[in-house]
Amino acid sequence: MFPENLWLIVGGFCMGNNLLKPAPEYRNGYKDPKRLADIAAMKCIACSKADLKQLFRTEVHHLIGYGIGKKSSDLFTIPLCSFHHRLGNKGEAIHSGIKSFEANFSTQEDFLLQVNTMIEKNAN
Repeated sequence: MFPENLWLIVGGFCMGNNLLKPAPEYRNGYKDPKRLADIAAMKCIACSKADLKQLFRTEVHHLIGYGIGKKSSDLFTIPLCSFHHRLGNKGEAIHSGIKSFEANFSTQEDFLLQVNTMIEKNAN
């Protein structure tokens, strides 16, 4: 479950990218051990999207481009297996090339919305 008043809704969405914007105190560097544990317990969202059997352990990926010079908040995290996170080639692993990864699977923001929906459903 998310802390009370966590999400500010700016015109429904933040800057037109379909991503809800967390309140300032939950942005850069915010730590959420429970969310990290929940994410680590999930299946890889890229494997699920491609209907692949997950062969590698799940790792927590902090979204690229949301840290403003720092590691992004733990609220900007998605589950990726180690292959889709860092071991795969360009187009397979997000850290081997974000644009080609997103072209093959989905955007980080779309995955984040899916993950947040799954976490909220499990909390209720």
